[in-house]
Amino acid sequence: MEKKYTILSVILVILALGLVILPGKNERKEADPKILLGSIVEKSRYLSVDQITHRIIENDPTLLLIDLRPADQFKTFALPGAINIQPDSLLSKSIVDLFTQPGKDKVLYANADLISEQGWLMCTRYSLTRIYIMKGGLNEWYNTIIQTQVVKPTASSTDLDLVSFRNAARMYFTGAGNTPEARPTASTGEKIEVSRKAPAAKSGGGC
Repeated sequence: MEKKYTILSVILVILALGLVILPGKNERKEADPKILLGSIVEKSRYLSVDQITHRIIENDPTLLLIDLRPADQFKTFALPGAINIQPDSLLSKSIVDLFTQPGKDKVLYANADLISEQGWLMCTRYSLTRIYIMKGGLNEWYNTIIQTQVVKPTASSTDLDLVSFRNAARMYFTGAGNTPEARPTASTGEKIEVSRKAPAAKSGGGC
């Protein structure tokens, strides 16, 4: 897994160098190339599918999910509250205005990471802040949250809490074997009111 993201980082560095060399078409101030390249090495831009899932269930008002997949895939299934934006429209004036609204964490996702990384790079180049990537994309979300989690005999209490959270989240999103009721979170033991269900998800492919 780490090797995968090392390769991805190398690709991003190449893309970043290309963006630095090519003339910009946006009037926003561009980030310093050294800062841009340094940001690529950092992993603080990633949020895990568990973090995103918890924030969705909690109706976190600071979360803005940006689905970068084609419109037909978005119509088939999308995370609750997500809006669909095509990558080539990310730096249009209306989208930049959306991204600069205060108090929002803008989280990009596609099926996997490559398109999201490209989108993050474009946004970061033009000094847009609080831009994140859901690590692994919708494929990782499906495999982690929607697929049934099996508890290993050697699982620690932390692992058990995480599996419990993921299983409860799966019921929340699919309604599988579940009626609306309070479910515990993984980290605090607080209750989540399960009151809505997303369409059944399917594991996707591509970027």
